[in-house]
Amino acid sequence: MNTIEYLRELFIYNDWANRRIVAALKSSPSEKARKIFAHLLITEKEYFERLYDKDSTGFDFWQDLSLEDCANLTKENAENYERILERFDDEGLGQVAKYKTSEGIAYQNTFRELLTHVLFHSSIHRGNIILKMREENYAPPTIDYIIYLREAKS
Repeated sequence: MNTIEYLRELFIYNDWANRRIVAALKSSPSEKARKIFAHLLITEKEYFERLYDKDSTGFDFWQDLSLEDCANLTKENAENYERILERFDDEGLGQVAKYKTSEGIAYQNTFRELLTHVLFHSSIHRGNIILKMREENYAPPTIDYIIYLREAKS
């Protein structure tokens, strides 16, 4: 499996895990967990746009979204990342995106680096969501990658 195929697989997992969070929040309405999830999704969208050299100066990564908005953004993000990953081969992942952070600082990173960051950032915050749900005595979803793989193979 080459890098682009591996990234495609990881973004499919990312969507699977995000959809499980949506389902869990429908039955366990933790406001704190929903706010973290909104941040996760908003960040996924903003980094997708940074692949197209977006200036994020002044952008608010902690906007409050309803659960319905989160569900819609989950779908939109999955479609966006699927579409962009279809456009590239391994060599294309070395393409550089130039963007500005929310503080207005200019940076450039390869598509590979930005896509990897999105996956790690989302995983970190899904862990935060699960912790919040447990703290509030809600049942969090199981979103381990190995569980995804087992389900995908069955």
